[in-house]
Amino acid sequence: MELNDTQVDLLISILVRFPCIGTIHCEPETETLRLVFLLRDAEQNYEAFVQRFQAHLSFFHGLKGRKVKVSSVTRKESAKLTVLEVVRDLASISLAELKLIVELVRGHYGESLIQDGPEVREDDALEHEMLIEALLKEYSEFGSERLTGFRDNGRVLVFSSVLGVESK
Repeated sequence: MELNDTQVDLLISILVRFPCIGTIHCEPETETLRLVFLLRDAEQNYEAFVQRFQAHLSFFHGLKGRKVKVSSVTRKESAKLTVLEVVRDLASISLAELKLIVELVRGHYGESLIQDGPEVREDDALEHEMLIEALLKEYSEFGSERLTGFRDNGRVLVFSSVLGVESK
């Protein structure tokens, strides 16, 4: 089992830089990143959020002249938490878009957004942003493993699961 170090480093840097992203998944089958935000008492209008989210991302991609393969936002409700998932294709996502996504979620959900740990210091944030930008530019192909990054007691952990291998 060979991990793609670029993908692991990318997941770690994104989670450290953006403590409000609860979990991040790297999906090789669809070549996407799934960003998971956890919300407590999220009674704000979800439909209004989706409209605003899509309008901002559409405008952002129009300005950048980027073609986007995958861009979606979904919500799953449970008794105590709401899970908000943003799915984006790795080929066209950028650091600027990650920052926009985080600000859109934070701006709409405010105090309902669960954040694990304090905001990153400015000098550390810049370092992680440079690394994220470099890793996104370095992206060429996915490995054969699904990666999941999350936080646990102040640590960032990344797990992999090997995808089914087709027999010849």
